[in-house]
Amino acid sequence: MEKIINLCPTGTQTTKENSLAPIFYNEIIEEVLACAEIGITLVHLHARDNAGLNTYKLEYYQLIIEGIKKHNPDLVICVSLSGRYFTDRHLRAEVLSLHPDLGSLTMSSMNFPKSASVNDPETIVWLINQMYQYGVHPEIECFDSGMLKYTSYLQKQDILVGPLYINVILGNLFNAGIEASTIADIKNHFPDNAKICLGGIGKAQLKSNVMGLMEADGVRVGVEDNIYYQENVKAKNIDLIKRIHRLSNELGMEIMKSTKLKKLGYGNNENNGGYWDNKS
Repeated sequence: MEKIINLCPTGTQTTKENSLAPIFYNEIIEEVLACAEIGITLVHLHARDNAGLNTYKLEYYQLIIEGIKKHNPDLVICVSLSGRYFTDRHLRAEVLSLHPDLGSLTMSSMNFPKSASVNDPETIVWLINQMYQYGVHPEIECFDSGMLKYTSYLQKQDILVGPLYINVILGNLFNAGIEASTIADIKNHFPDNAKICLGGIGKAQLKSNVMGLMEADGVRVGVEDNIYYQENVKAKNIDLIKRIHRLSNELGMEIMKSTKLKKLGYGNNENNGGYWDNKS
């Protein structure tokens, strides 16, 4: 049985002061490649500028992507289109011209403890269409069963087409937790024709990852979501990846390679068979 590992190394909230996350492009490249040596299926990238601030600008993403591809051309790469800091949809979509494999797509506006991520329905559909124009596959992010229901709705409307890739992220204060009843409800709302990984924020990460191995197609894991490996011990991405490998080995599971994920239709559409020809 093959399971997906989606590495999210940096995110928007990590700093040099609060975490061991890679911040600058050279650090991100080095850490992603080190984790890929151990074994990951894809990587979910956020970019920072020369001051370490969050940025949408494609030139910073280009440095990261080219640095990774130079040494690991097969790795599936997702870029963030987050609305947490930049609400202008055109700015958020700028990076798509680099033709990554996937682009993140949160299926609703939502709150975090100190800020909000704005994703109105019109913007969600606009971003989907922009992704399809560049052959980019949506990396759908859902934080509760309502977002999964909206995903299924867009699927039935043929707005989302082809095989879906979904991260269900648990443990946010304003959305779904990690109680057994909540996870059961989440599973009942899994859309058809989808690969689904479970991730968790903070202390919810490890339990969510175990459930992702047991009940879904894999895990989303990384310092973006959880800056601690255990209480009072800061996390390194490489240690989080090693832990997932230990768990999967004990469960008799293998980690899916990037090449397999692309063959299943989750790479950039320019090279994987035209799932979205009807959107061109």
